[in-house]
Amino acid sequence: MAKVKKREIAPEAKMAKVLKVARELFVEKGYYSVSIPAIVKASGVSTGAIYSYFANKETLARRIHQNTLNDFQQMFNERLEGKQTVREKLEAFALLCFDIAESDPVMMEYMLYMKHAEFMTDATPICFTETFRTVRQIIDEGIQNGEIRDQDLFVAAISYTGVILRAIELRLCCVVKQTLQEMSADLMSNAWNAIRK
Repeated sequence: MAKVKKREIAPEAKMAKVLKVARELFVEKGYYSVSIPAIVKASGVSTGAIYSYFANKETLARRIHQNTLNDFQQMFNERLEGKQTVREKLEAFALLCFDIAESDPVMMEYMLYMKHAEFMTDATPICFTETFRTVRQIIDEGIQNGEIRDQDLFVAAISYTGVILRAIELRLCCVVKQTLQEMSADLMSNAWNAIRK
């Protein structure tokens, strides 16, 4: 009698699936409404396997948070390569946000809407993460070299990113029917005009 071969999923693939499914559930239902059994059911990964990677749901949530921020920063760093002017660098940020919102809306919703402080009291707010610090540094560079009006740095950052992020919110809520890429030239021009000298 032939042995039945069990299907094995690589540990890295299992963990990636758990992280992806858990982030989707957290975005859809909220952190407190999602249990480990719900993650098991949605991911198809056993309870034992999940607990072999994560001590508890909070540990899982922390990993999702850190991975999301790291992925966002890495993608931004890649987009910044070869960009010379302040405007090009800010447009790289805008286009990255638009691309994420269209290709991975769950990731963007996670960054925009999750109230991380509710379950991770020591978590850095998204607006103070490395990516947004980089955006402020770029804007500061523009103020210093005269490309951007002399103004409060946070006001300038809000003025630029506000145009970009509000457009994304409206797209995610299905208010805006066009893709963000289709509107990107006008949105980036408006965002730039809000801060330029």
